[in-house]
Amino acid sequence: MSITSGNSASVVGAAKPNTPGVKAEDNRGIKDMAAQAKQAQNTAILRANEQVSLRSNNDSLSLLYKTALEGINAELEPVMGENAAQKIYDSGIDTSPEATADRIVAFATGFYSRYKELNPGKSEEETLDSFMKIIGGGIEKGFNDAKDILKGLKVYEGEVESGVDKTYGLVMQGLNSFREKMLELATIPTQPDNSAKV
Repeated sequence: MSITSGNSASVVGAAKPNTPGVKAEDNRGIKDMAAQAKQAQNTAILRANEQVSLRSNNDSLSLLYKTALEGINAELEPVMGENAAQKIYDSGIDTSPEATADRIVAFATGFYSRYKELNPGKSEEETLDSFMKIIGGGIEKGFNDAKDILKGLKVYEGEVESGVDKTYGLVMQGLNSFREKMLELATIPTQPDNSAKV
């Protein structure tokens, strides 16, 4: 049996059942290779989307967001290991300063509980200060890199510049709010879980 797709590629024997001599273990390698191929294809699609988005002057804040995330990843790598976060870039995302700042803050602060687990024995304030210094450095690097790229593209002026500045201010406000919230939660005594009682 032969199946032909629109690009003239054919698949022979697609309807054949597994032969009894093939063991399940033999299929694992094929499944792993298929999963790797699928992941490589998805990565290529995301990179292509990213390139299209970066060519558009309208998506300057998308570039800012992506660059800020890369900066955060670079700063977290020594503490939390390579690829601390899975970076997914979607060109259809809201690129307003508010939405971009929200994503940057959520992304960066999302690592706090894991950071805290990896750094026991400190007070909440010491842990927070250390964490905020790390992610703050990543965010600063990300914003500076994004500004340099935008300046190189000669689009860092007017609305783009004010959008970047507004986004940065909102990120700083979001980080301060996160810090205050974590310190506030640390002062609340934990209640024992009574749900297990019968």
